[in-house]
Amino acid sequence: MTRNLFAKKLKGNIGLMKRLLLFILISNIAFGQLLDQSEKELIPVKRFDNIATRQVDENLINPTIILNAGKSNFIWSGGLKFGPKTHNGKLRLLNGNINLNEQNISGDVTINMLSLNNSELVGTSSERLVGHLRSADFFDVEKYPTAKLSIKKSKIIEKLSDGRYKMLIDGDMTIKSKTNPISFEAIVDLTSEIKTAEGTLVFNRNDFNVQYRSEMHLNDPKSFWNKLQTTRDTAKDKVINEEIEIQFDVVSMPGMLSK
Repeated sequence: MTRNLFAKKLKGNIGLMKRLLLFILISNIAFGQLLDQSEKELIPVKRFDNIATRQVDENLINPTIILNAGKSNFIWSGGLKFGPKTHNGKLRLLNGNINLNEQNISGDVTINMLSLNNSELVGTSSERLVGHLRSADFFDVEKYPTAKLSIKKSKIIEKLSDGRYKMLIDGDMTIKSKTNPISFEAIVDLTSEIKTAEGTLVFNRNDFNVQYRSEMHLNDPKSFWNKLQTTRDTAKDKVINEEIEIQFDVVSMPGMLSK
């Protein structure tokens, strides 16, 4: 009788232990799945503060470069069409973000047109030129205070011996609310902690409704030249070149940000 009672208790204890072990096993599996899901949801946004010493993470989508407005430089130049006289000055960057994707760059660069100045003249001569360039005859900066370059795509032409890339940049440029496509070359450093790009961009001002003393009006009977009451040949001495050059040296903030 005692032996049978002991056997029943032993059998009951074994069953309880089996159920307890099964519960622990199921709990561990569920907890592990929950932990895996939590880790996936808590992947942090990455910042590469020392990008020069490591590869860009393959999983980082469209890392963004923030341009340094204080250290980026833009120099404009333009002058007479049929004479040696030229002028130049500076423009300041308002803001700029450049996106990287497999060595292809895109993004937006905005210029503060109110910053337009002159470098080679002094005193009232410089003030008079700048005032005219800022007026409605040219860039009408009060009405159109910014100009914008939207980079759509780029292509590597060659890799230089110093590790930088010579690239062809394609995009749209907007001046006085007129937008036109533009292409230019740049020497770009994408591997250093501080990224750089330098080159020269050339555009035709007629495409952006900046037509003061443009050659395109030289034979127009209603043009400025007839108001001068002079000959066409004499008027040619006052023709201003349609092409304006922008020499740029762009510098980024350190590192890159992920979106």
